[in-house]
Amino acid sequence: MVKNVIFLAVFLFGYTVQAITGFAGNIFCMPVGTLTLGLQSSVSILNATGFLACTVLAVLNIRSIHWRELGKIVGVMLPFVVLGAWLDSVVPLHALLKIYGLVILAVGIKNLVQRKQSFLPEWALWGVLAAAGLIQGMFVSGGALLVIYAVQKLTDKEQFRATLSAVWSILNLLYAGAQLYQGHFTHEVWVMVLCCVPLIVLATVVGGKLVKRISQERFLKLTYVLLLVIGTVLLVTS
Repeated sequence: MVKNVIFLAVFLFGYTVQAITGFAGNIFCMPVGTLTLGLQSSVSILNATGFLACTVLAVLNIRSIHWRELGKIVGVMLPFVVLGAWLDSVVPLHALLKIYGLVILAVGIKNLVQRKQSFLPEWALWGVLAAAGLIQGMFVSGGALLVIYAVQKLTDKEQFRATLSAVWSILNLLYAGAQLYQGHFTHEVWVMVLCCVPLIVLATVVGGKLVKRISQERFLKLTYVLLLVIGTVLLVTS
């Protein structure tokens, strides 16, 4: 019972951040979920809730979606999501999770300390998308890498938020469907998903109000600070 409450509290915080930025909800929740509910249950719960929350955000902000970038992101990430899900079932990945945390920390620090934003070449951005898909398939946590691509390609904060929400809506739906077919949605998982639904509504409302008060510059700084926090969480819990 206590573990469930801890997970739900972190879930509310993470999905409020998700409502503001368009990413990071599952990245905050996954490490805590793994420790409290178990890896497989956490993956199933967060895929289902990620689909629900991101679909709400995407529909509410549908006019801000960059459709061409949405197609490109999903098209590149999807096969690597499938590869990552397969690797997750056959390879111990705790060491890789620590490497992932270090990469996220490096990206966050780099963008916070540099005065002028640097841009990756196009070929490198394709690699970032592939890596984001791989991490999403393994840990349901590809958002921290996808943001590296999105910050460069989606310069308007509303476009950034809406497009990333649409990406996660599509990917989470497909992944959750596969897990449902495989029988991973147990009674306990469904109960936790239902408990999360009102929290999704609350987080969406609160996050929607907060995002209107944040300037573009502060929005980007918040994004990079979140990367630092996420990287630290991954290193500590993996």
